[in-house]
Amino acid sequence: MEKQGKKTKFLNNFIQSLKTSKNYGYTLVEVLTVLIILGIMGALMGPRLFFGDSSSASGDAYNLAKSLVGVTRQRAISQTSAARLSFDPNQSDKFLIEIANTRGCEALTRLSEAAVSSQTDIKVYSTTGFQIGDKLKIGSDTTSNEITGKDNTTITLGVALGTSQNKDSTVELVENWKEDSALNLKKNIGNGKYIYEYLQLPENVTVTSNITNWTLCFNSRGIATIYDNSGNSQAKLELTFKDGSSNEETLTILKGGAIETN
Repeated sequence: MEKQGKKTKFLNNFIQSLKTSKNYGYTLVEVLTVLIILGIMGALMGPRLFFGDSSSASGDAYNLAKSLVGVTRQRAISQTSAARLSFDPNQSDKFLIEIANTRGCEALTRLSEAAVSSQTDIKVYSTTGFQIGDKLKIGSDTTSNEITGKDNTTITLGVALGTSQNKDSTVELVENWKEDSALNLKKNIGNGKYIYEYLQLPENVTVTSNITNWTLCFNSRGIATIYDNSGNSQAKLELTFKDGSSNEETLTILKGGAIETN
């Protein structure tokens, strides 16, 4: 019953998190968005809700990741914007879902070499998806980074970068992505510590992947692209979860967004 209560609490908190502070009620789109996402979560969690959960911590991590893949896809469709799933760069055991202002996933790459503050030409792995006139966020720098020229691996800025950025820093459209707060619910566990119940891996679970610094991005039609550390598209993403009892589960996501079944 405790486990069932936890799942019920999940749904209740999820609904509460989608409420706004407005006093004008909800639009039809907002209502449909809630219903669609709850449908996905119910479909993924239903068997565990009614029949209990005898899985290991690695199994819980697998189910969490699988659920979040489905939620990310549906968020992209319902918001008619690209949505992406990755691990939070500031907390390695926590997933991060972000929503874009654009419909596509293409404008994303990383620095192929470190950049210093005086540079106007920056080296990247790929310039696919970027256009002259785009304004960029380069690592932590969001100031005056407008593209004035480009080739396959170089972006030229109108003015010097202004700050130094490390190799493999993300290069993307400025203010294009924002964190999706729908599942970003913190629980106070005391002593000033918090956990993110619906985004955070269970304790004592480690995860390895076939792709370093992966990003799973769904466009507004719900079609997924898997990006590696260099911003290149990959055929599949494998996430292997292992717990302290040596139990192991692997989630395989294919290009397009399908989940491979054993």
